[in-house]
Amino acid sequence: MLRGLYLSATGMVVQELRQDVITNNLANASTGGFKSETATIQSFPEMLLQRLEKGRATPVGYFSPGVMVDRIHTNYASGPLEETGRPTDLALLDTAAGTPPAFFAVQTGGNEAYTRSGSFQVDADGFLVTPEGYQVQGQYGAVYVGTTNFKVDSSGQVLVNGQVIDQLRIVTFDAQTLPLLQRQGNNLFTAPQGVQPVPAANFQVRQGWLEKANVNVAREMVDMLAVLRTYEANQKAIQAADQTLGKSVNEVGSLR
Repeated sequence: MLRGLYLSATGMVVQELRQDVITNNLANASTGGFKSETATIQSFPEMLLQRLEKGRATPVGYFSPGVMVDRIHTNYASGPLEETGRPTDLALLDTAAGTPPAFFAVQTGGNEAYTRSGSFQVDADGFLVTPEGYQVQGQYGAVYVGTTNFKVDSSGQVLVNGQVIDQLRIVTFDAQTLPLLQRQGNNLFTAPQGVQPVPAANFQVRQGWLEKANVNVAREMVDMLAVLRTYEANQKAIQAADQTLGKSVNEVGSLR
């Protein structure tokens, strides 16, 4: 009976974590370049139960202690593109299906980070930066344009007054290292130590466009309702086990 309480409790914890992931997806459904997440679940390893009787252990059977969240997976699929007409807005279009996505490289303090959100602006010093002020990187370091009247061609070359001044540093990761990227907030990802990006090849840059979030709001709402129903089912199982346990303690075997 107590095992049932533990099993239902682990189920409730897992559904609560899934709810947090879904809520974060819905909250960022209008955030440009946001990549949705999914929580995957697995059971704890089974344990062999044994009964001790007169100093001898007799196998009873296997028991699973419940479930847990295995990991949080990021969905790197491209989101739809939206035309804005602003020259500082850039979108990455992946041109080869089934290949890892391309990323803009930006400098965050002493580290390099990567993003799919191309909602950039020109700061007071003339550098192309993110809304948080992180400098967008090119082949020669931070991209200096000096004006909003600049052009970016499909290959990422930056042109001012018709002259190529730099080329955006567009990178990617292979299929093995892509899942290792760590989400840092502000639509940024960082690579763990030892993981290095490589120059992207299968992409096009669209100036005056933005990539929207790849969140499927309808799917997230359906998943939210499923999580709620599963949570309630585990809650009712705990209530039923608690009532049965109460009867066992207070009524079964009581003297009258």
